[in-house]
Amino acid sequence: MNGLIKELIDKNVPFTVDGRVMELRKKYTERGVPTLLAESLNELLLFINLKQPKKILEFGTSVGCSGIAMLTAAKDAELYTIEKYDVSYAEAKENFEAFGYIGRVKQFFGEATEVVDKVGDGFDFVFLDCNKSKYKILLPKIKAIMNSGAILFADNVLFRGYVTGEVKAPHRHNTIKNNMREFLRLICEDGDFITTVSDIGDGISVSYKK
Repeated sequence: MNGLIKELIDKNVPFTVDGRVMELRKKYTERGVPTLLAESLNELLLFINLKQPKKILEFGTSVGCSGIAMLTAAKDAELYTIEKYDVSYAEAKENFEAFGYIGRVKQFFGEATEVVDKVGDGFDFVFLDCNKSKYKILLPKIKAIMNSGAILFADNVLFRGYVTGEVKAPHRHNTIKNNMREFLRLICEDGDFITTVSDIGDGISVSYKK
């Protein structure tokens, strides 16, 4: 991304994301906890504000930063969120409680590919940000539980430039690279979706289910 454009985006993020959410995110980034990149979070909240979903499904709760941001932007939404690490699951619960959102959240613990069958259906927004090798496996399951008119927002789809070949992937990341390429092929070729892919952050895809 052009350096000037990136600087402008970074400067403006605090004005488009709730201040308390930014403080929470800052606390975790300073601790070295992976959080959604600022420009990706801004893009996610753009679509949340436009869609104003009532029922959100999130793959990859982490410590709850992105879930809290989405609930702050969509005042009437319920969040169903999946996390496989017990420490993150517990810390996210504390954060949901601190923001007063615990009554709007249903947390699920376990591997996304197993838990997805337990979350129900009727989702009008899905945020996919879990194990990148699982995206292509999760896609048909996600599609089946999305409403018509729902949005699927997937993060890290270009994975450090490895997916496009712009950067040569180390051998240890070849599986992720190949699986992500397959995910993008599947969703872009699926006639039931309208999909765009951009290089915002680490790459995002946004898919509208017809």
